[in-house]
Amino acid sequence: MTLTKQISAILTLLFTSWMPMTAQQSTFKKEFLKKWKNSLEYTIDVAKKMPEKDYSYKPVSDIRTFGEQLVHIGEGMAYIGNSAFDFETVPQPANTNDKDEVISYLKKQYDVLSDAVTAKDASYFEETTSFWAGRMSRRKIMNIVFNHCTHHRAQAIVLLRMKGIKAPSYIAW
Repeated sequence: MTLTKQISAILTLLFTSWMPMTAQQSTFKKEFLKKWKNSLEYTIDVAKKMPEKDYSYKPVSDIRTFGEQLVHIGEGMAYIGNSAFDFETVPQPANTNDKDEVISYLKKQYDVLSDAVTAKDASYFEETTSFWAGRMSRRKIMNIVFNHCTHHRAQAIVLLRMKGIKAPSYIAW
């Protein structure tokens, strides 16, 4: 094999092994933002289903009320999300029983995090950073944020069902 063919083969190998990595990075950001938009929509649908008089509902004393559950979703976005990168967070509502205030808070907190993700280059999410659970990629931390939202939204859905309210149809990816 000639030197030219060897160099060509090496360059082809390097180029093709690099392509999937960059495709994955740009895919994460794009996919996350799409899922995040759907998560916002679904969370707001859940929040709207509960009558305001029942935002204080909790079947036992040692769990969060419906309104507190929704506010906790926003708190998690702020706390966990800021482990991945710094962004402005939204002040929590003073009254977790005020339906309009809670929904406004959630919309703003989702939007602030979405804007922060949008502003970063896709490769940023592959970098590792300190997290209370140890060093991990920003991508993994953002997946934890997403899972946290899903977990607590599901708890809010259980409270809806306990009040005899049909949950909204699931919005996925």
